[in-house]
Amino acid sequence: MPFFLKHYFNPDWDPAKLKPEEQADGSVDHHERQFVTNVAAGDLIAEWIPVEDAGADLDERFVSEEKSFPAGTGTGIKRDSPDKLFAAVDGYVCYKEGRILVRNPLTVHSDIDYHTGNVDFVGNVVVEGSVRSGFTIEAGDVRVNDQVEGATIKARGSLDCRGGVKGGKEALLKAGKDMKLAFCEYATLLSGGDIMIKGALMHSDVYAGKRLAVGGRLTGGTVCAYNYIYVGGQLGGGMDTDTSLILGYKPSLLYADQRYNVRIKALHEDIASYEKTLNRGEEFRAEYEPRLESARRELELLKNMKVKLWDGIYATERLDECRVLVPGVVKPGVEICIGSAYYKVDDFLEDVFFYHENGEVRIGASSGKSKK
Repeated sequence: MPFFLKHYFNPDWDPAKLKPEEQADGSVDHHERQFVTNVAAGDLIAEWIPVEDAGADLDERFVSEEKSFPAGTGTGIKRDSPDKLFAAVDGYVCYKEGRILVRNPLTVHSDIDYHTGNVDFVGNVVVEGSVRSGFTIEAGDVRVNDQVEGATIKARGSLDCRGGVKGGKEALLKAGKDMKLAFCEYATLLSGGDIMIKGALMHSDVYAGKRLAVGGRLTGGTVCAYNYIYVGGQLGGGMDTDTSLILGYKPSLLYADQRYNVRIKALHEDIASYEKTLNRGEEFRAEYEPRLESARRELELLKNMKVKLWDGIYATERLDECRVLVPGVVKPGVEICIGSAYYKVDDFLEDVFFYHENGEVRIGASSGKSKK
């Protein structure tokens, strides 16, 4: 009696021959190409069924008189279900040299671009090329060997960008654990652990859950770290470049506050626009009055949420161990906040550290000079 091997993944998957995902309206999304089929340990990935039950799925390549699975690494059979093949690990499922495999990590031997589409993977991802603007990676640990452009990368674990980041004011990089970058320009970084940047960090907004270390220059942007910032080269770009450092509060909550601020600003703009339109005549009232009321309600809600958020932010305050260490040069114009204490650098400094004492930001000299 012949049997048919039914697959719960695409047995002909080929990363070089992906097609855009069709939307409900018939259009296609060139950013979504279903690069891999994710499976979790215990998922059913294939099973033997009678040929007559195959229906339209019948493919003669997978018809056999013997129910023998082409099982490879990462797969397994349960004693009570001998006709079913399961994933033994989390990963992606595919055929390799005639065997069904479940693999982790996923290695992308190219750029992340229109050929691959976005990548959403249950395991770890290694990108041998670049991540191009407008594309997204979501995975466990992520390593990018070439450059990251204006892309979004969300790593549940650690993130390693060996070719650096040229974010074009669009890049958003998140890591649940530590983040390592060769350099970074015009990006937003958010890490649950440490952020380590070998070269320069320029014109970026940074939220380091623990510590930030920059080997080269740190110029421009708002930089938040829970308790420690190290800048080996130059801190600040002079009076015409805004460079702000914030320590002592949990950065993830400060990031949430920043997102509230963005939305609140947009609501104020919407409310002003709706009010202007309503003043033009009664014919606009039916359409724009509900919009105005909705925007006002959301604005009031967000203001209340901000108050509660800051109660939480203040509860995370930890100031005594906060340090900003700069063996190199600090340029005038740099603003440093440790908790509610504020200090603006007004002269060139070299080989110093900043710390919190008696409600103020103070300066210490690494060479052993007296504290200011």
